[in-house]
Amino acid sequence: MSARKDTQKSTKKQIILFAAVTVFMCALALCSLFLVIRSFLPVTEFELFGMTQYSKAELLGHAGIEAGDKLYSIDFDKAEQMAKQSCPYISKITFERVFPNKLKMTVEEKTPMWYISVSGDCYVLDEEFKVIEETTAEQRLIALGVPRLVLPSIKSLVVGNVPKFGKDETEIRKALELIVAVQSTSFKSRVTLVDMDSRFDVSVVVDGIYEVYMGDTSNIKEKLDTVEDILNTEELRSYAGAKINVSVPETVSIKPVYSYE
Repeated sequence: MSARKDTQKSTKKQIILFAAVTVFMCALALCSLFLVIRSFLPVTEFELFGMTQYSKAELLGHAGIEAGDKLYSIDFDKAEQMAKQSCPYISKITFERVFPNKLKMTVEEKTPMWYISVSGDCYVLDEEFKVIEETTAEQRLIALGVPRLVLPSIKSLVVGNVPKFGKDETEIRKALELIVAVQSTSFKSRVTLVDMDSRFDVSVVVDGIYEVYMGDTSNIKEKLDTVEDILNTEELRSYAGAKINVSVPETVSIKPVYSYE
């Protein structure tokens, strides 16, 4: 009786082992089949996410990706590197495979904060005050609402680097302090020009029609607060433009411009 039970147990173990091996082999075969099939899957659909000035076709072309490429054979690191080299405004681009034939792209762009114009060439600066690109398309920058910046004694403007300018450390520091102060105002998005070619003769243009003379770089915050108060007045809105002098905040002068014709 005992021998019979042992035989039954042994048979049951063999059956279980056989079943387990069979399941494992089937899973391995299915996995192998999936990998083989996957290696032949072509990309036929693309989706683009994120706010970007580049079209889907442009991004794919610069990334070296095209319809028909094998979905699981694309080198995403290489594609991102190529896209960023050709598209200077891109700070990050990520790719996601969606089985069986879709590729998703998500783009993050640098924000153009200022541009500097020198001899017909424009140099666009990002949030870190680094040059994003060199371009001759100034009208495009104006249409995008990017304000122009005039810096003192420019020495070099190189893509990827911070501009080198200023005669001395004081001039550089004063210029940077003014830039930070303007960026901190509530009307920053309305500024179209900041001219600090000389720290003793600074001017700002708002909305392209209000020319504000600030004099030197002393009391910058007080002067900018005064400009903000003036911009909020109903009287100013009734003019086609104005020339405003806040070089001495206690004695502000406003000269209306009724027509720019």
